[in-house]
Amino acid sequence: MHEVRGLIRQLAFVFAGMSLLFGLVGCSEQSSSSIGKTQWAYGDQSPLDGETKTYTFAIHPLYSPARLFEAFGPVIDYLNARLPNARLVLEATRNYPEYDQKIIAGRPDFIVPNPFQTLIGLRHGYHVYAKVANDEDFRGIILVRKDGRIRTPKDLKGKVIAAPGKTALAATMMPKYFLATHGVDVHKDVRYLYTGTQESTILSLTLGKAQAATTWPVPWRLIQVQRPELAKQIRLAWQTDTLPNNSVMAHERVPRALARQVADLLVAMKDDPQGRRLLEQSTFTAFEAANNATYDPVRMFIERYSKLVEPVEIP
Repeated sequence: MHEVRGLIRQLAFVFAGMSLLFGLVGCSEQSSSSIGKTQWAYGDQSPLDGETKTYTFAIHPLYSPARLFEAFGPVIDYLNARLPNARLVLEATRNYPEYDQKIIAGRPDFIVPNPFQTLIGLRHGYHVYAKVANDEDFRGIILVRKDGRIRTPKDLKGKVIAAPGKTALAATMMPKYFLATHGVDVHKDVRYLYTGTQESTILSLTLGKAQAATTWPVPWRLIQVQRPELAKQIRLAWQTDTLPNNSVMAHERVPRALARQVADLLVAMKDDPQGRRLLEQSTFTAFEAANNATYDPVRMFIERYSKLVEPVEIP
């Protein structure tokens, strides 16, 4: 059985990688009708019995689908082994606009959105049950090349800045606010290149497609570990203040008892050696309890951002 599950996981990675390749090739030709549809799904549990129900678990596009399955698939397996009458299936999404549309449509049962997307979820039938711990990690960072001449924020004028997506709170919006408060008109002085994912944002900098990249600490640390030859070309120029980290939400159609059970399992993982190891591999080192009110500071930031940078509507 372990061999079979291992083979299924490997095949999931292969197909996810193939899907990503073809998806990127066809990105510019993608029709609007495909927005919000499930792009990839992962689950390696044995066939369901008649009493087990499947629930989708969609994480915002931190990484490519293949990398997401590799990092977070084992966490889903851990949860499934402890959920007697439910099975979670990890769902990946191509980019941030698609993920936003999934939330608005209320498609996934469970979501792990960024804080801005959490506000979207609260408008569309989702409720907060937990969150990623360590709010010190939820800040924006601005990366530049070591061999460049950028020393102050104003040196970015006339340059291209890579960012994952307009609603990526830590990786795009918070750095925009930082630049706007440091003498840069983010509409006239710079041009934004939206790449779709955190990884591709950093790669755009190393490939010379942009002179700066905005992201957040988690993918930056991952690049330093997995691609040190790329990371050594880059330096962290500036960082923003912090906000509450990513949330864990469940749609109102999910039984409350199940939503709480999933949240409690995630929170307890840090106290279990196996769970702690899996979380470290996923880059989410711990979860903690949270509720809807936890994200009030995010709402206040959006109000400030809307006044200083650009109007933002929570769809």
